[in-house]
Amino acid sequence: MLPDGLFQCKKLQCLLLGKNSLMNLSPHVGELSNLTHLELIGNYLETLPPELEGCQSLKRNCLIVEENLLNTLPLPVTERLQTCLDKC
Repeated sequence: MLPDGLFQCKKLQCLLLGKNSLMNLSPHVGELSNLTHLELIGNYLETLPPELEGCQSLKRNCLIVEENLLNTLPLPVTERLQTCLDKC
């Protein structure tokens, strides 16, 4: 479990949480609006929180997760991430 204080770091841009045995990701991750890079690969996540939509600076190629987790995101989030990838 991640400390709640982490999500108060509003200027945070890069969050590397790979291989930390996480079983869930707090919905508060959506409060990190400046986040550009999020690595979650190698955890025990079954879903990603829909609140990731709040991470407006995050791009698909900088969201490092198992491919099956992308299917757990709401369609507007995946579309926005794909649009960002297409513009790169």
